Amino acid sequence: MEVNSNQNQSDVSTDTLSKTKCKWYISEGIGWIGSVLVLIPYVTPLDKTVDFVLNTLGASGLFIVCLTSKQYQSVIINAAWVIGGFYKYFS
Repeated sequence: MEVNSNQNQSDVSTDTLSKTKCKWYISEGIGWIGSVLVLIPYVTPLDKTVDFVLNTLGASGLFIVCLTSKQYQSVIINAAWVIGGFYKYFS
């Protein structure tokens, strides 16, 4: 039984490409959700807890996306946003 190595290589590269696209779509989705969550408290009046939760989740999502895409300036600002949110909420 002879195995076609070109077919196996093609399957591997297609599988790798599919996984890469899937990771990219997930990352983009997290980024968009994070952006919306950060913006919601600016356009609607919310109590302190809901504002904190939305900002923290949103900034955390943006932090993850920026970290995976190696955008280190944005990583720092989003980490500061999360830390500042905790400080503001618990002080």
